[in-house]
Amino acid sequence: MKQKILRLLAVALSLALCVVFAAALLVYARPMEDAVYNLSLFWEGEAIPADWVYNDKGWTVFTQEGDTVTELSPDGFGGFTGLSAPGQTFYFSRIMTEELDNPTLRLDAANRNVAVFLDGKLLYTDCPELDNRIGYLTLPMLEWDRTEKVVVTLPPDYEGKTLTIAQSTGLFGEKQEPDSTVWPCAVTLYCGYAYESALIAESFQTAIPAAWFFLAGAFLLAVFVQQVFRGKADAGLVCAAVMAFLWLTSRMDMTSFALFYFGQPPVDIALLCREFALTALLVFLCSRLAGWRRIIPAVLTGAQGLAALVYLGLQLTGRLSFGFLSAMYALDLGALLAALICGVLERRRGSPFFRLFCPLTSAGIGLWGIAVCIVPAWRSQVLQQLTLRSFPFFLWPLMLLMLVTALAAAVSETIHREVTRRTEADLMVQRQELAQASYETMRRQHEQVMMLRHDMAKHLNLLRQMTGEPEVAGYLEELIGQNEKIRPVVQSGNQMLDIILNGKLTAAADAGIKVEIVRMQAPEKLPLSDAELCSLLVNLMDNAVAAASAPGVAQPYIQLDAHLKSDFFVFSCKNSATWEWMQGKKAQETVPKHGFGLKIIRQISARYGDLIETERGSDSYKVMLAIPLDQPSK
Repeated sequence: MKQKILRLLAVALSLALCVVFAAALLVYARPMEDAVYNLSLFWEGEAIPADWVYNDKGWTVFTQEGDTVTELSPDGFGGFTGLSAPGQTFYFSRIMTEELDNPTLRLDAANRNVAVFLDGKLLYTDCPELDNRIGYLTLPMLEWDRTEKVVVTLPPDYEGKTLTIAQSTGLFGEKQEPDSTVWPCAVTLYCGYAYESALIAESFQTAIPAAWFFLAGAFLLAVFVQQVFRGKADAGLVCAAVMAFLWLTSRMDMTSFALFYFGQPPVDIALLCREFALTALLVFLCSRLAGWRRIIPAVLTGAQGLAALVYLGLQLTGRLSFGFLSAMYALDLGALLAALICGVLERRRGSPFFRLFCPLTSAGIGLWGIAVCIVPAWRSQVLQQLTLRSFPFFLWPLMLLMLVTALAAAVSETIHREVTRRTEADLMVQRQELAQASYETMRRQHEQVMMLRHDMAKHLNLLRQMTGEPEVAGYLEELIGQNEKIRPVVQSGNQMLDIILNGKLTAAADAGIKVEIVRMQAPEKLPLSDAELCSLLVNLMDNAVAAASAPGVAQPYIQLDAHLKSDFFVFSCKNSATWEWMQGKKAQETVPKHGFGLKIIRQISARYGDLIETERGSDSYKVMLAIPLDQPSK
């Protein structure tokens, strides 16, 4: 009881420390929202939130020609109508009542030219060559999308003054007609340290997941390199590492400060990295599938990878179309769903990777579904996106979820395999030590029996010489003759092989197993070391005896054949066995009977040419191996 309490206390203390310091680590990941005012006239995001209500937030939207002011009419959704001429510049103004230190404006004017005034005094303009006075401006449309938002610092005495923003009209959905709708750009007011806080928060929000993705990728690559040195590598781990690296690259490219570090690339790096990360994810999942369940995802993966390459070419040539993007996103989503469905089918067949991947992914999808049902705004947004067939809205969250769960499952699977490998290695070492101990016991017993036979022969000879009775002398002569005729079952010419086989065959005979020796010929010295020969023979015979004596065997037997052939020592052991025993599928068994023993046999055989075969019949199991004799003895 005391030990359980100590364990619970240790777990509770560890969790408490992790929670406290994780909260301290993540404190900078949250910007100072209380020092930020959203002065925008429309909602955030693509869909209108269910609880969103139009609020003019003190703004007046108008056009002005000289001293003539014409107020525009709101449509209740953040848009305004009433332009008198195509491409006419419009204004929106309000009195600044918010009190902030180091006040800063941020305008999200993606493809609009703007000018900012405070009480009629110009603070900022995109077009300094124009007559920058309210009522005299005719701002042209911006011919490209801005890579960053417009940031304007207000003077300290801004409070109580009138802020006026001039904005151009005319392209990208705003028709050149007098009755077209214009949309004032998003406006955010914040203090200087809030802006710095937002940058710090964005850095933390980027660096923390990016670091985790990098560590996961580096870990999987390290495991891959380790496997290469061991002669057996899993190429799927490279795909998993690549998808982690590509996703963190896309995440870093989406930050507001990426442009300053990397410049303006000729293509959309973030989307391109996402597409190829999706390709790597699909290839990795296909590497974990087997049989017919791999066919459909593999075909879709090839099509998705080709589409990503075409997308790159279209971006470089400037021929990218909305129709191609929609088709590519639909293909991406279809490939992901196909891989997930086939993964569920693979999990039912006992795949260790999908045993973790599928429940984690299902749990993530389930939590998202519950959140959508509970939060009306999310439910409305999902229904709207379904109506619009907006594939990216569902594609990227699902991809991120499957990418995270795939990495978690891959890391878990790798750790589990390494722990299993180390455990098996320890158990095989112990089994080899037991084999050595078993051989030493049989060798000592053999020596004792030989000494007893030798002593008994001397005593019988002495008694025969001492007796004068003909009947007693004849009886002793008969006993001496029987003692000399006793020979071991196996006489191959190799002392160690004889001792081990005779000891194990005696145990087999005691268990009611029929023993058949086809041939028994071996050189006096084999290339194997004594330890290797001992482990090889003991494990072979232990497996054979265990199989032949297992419940359900109708006619238990062991058949041995050892001979020399073309500079090879050939040894085969055939024994009766049930199919359940060979498959290791009994409920009470945790390891197949031919598990560690056969692994040890294969390990030793691999050092001498790996000339080993196994045959499974309906009621028999056979191991055949050959050892080249032209190698130096150990």
